[in-house]
Amino acid sequence: MNRESKRILLHTAVYAILFFLLPLYFRNRTGTMSDLGALVTLLLMVNPAVILVLSGELGLRLGFRPLSALQPAFLFALSVFIVFEASSTALIYTAAYGLISLLGNAVGAFIRKRKMG
Repeated sequence: MNRESKRILLHTAVYAILFFLLPLYFRNRTGTMSDLGALVTLLLMVNPAVILVLSGELGLRLGFRPLSALQPAFLFALSVFIVFEASSTALIYTAAYGLISLLGNAVGAFIRKRKMG
């Protein structure tokens, strides 16, 4: 397994925890308001921050990779149907996460290009 594959596999594992395991954990806890607050925090703050950092790191290490950068959007779209019961509101986050990821990857690739050249 080469360096690029290991990096992308690590990112996939982090995204799987973020998009599948954590929401399921918060939905199955007792206490509705705490669950709702945790899910909103996860969707609006934690997920975008982690996506931005990981996609920026991917851009720094591997350069601009649009398909790899869109991986969080694809995985979140899948989690919408599995975890969030195909909520149309949750699908909006798919586009937002895709844009955030592309932006982070582009900035990381730009910094890489400036450092190398």
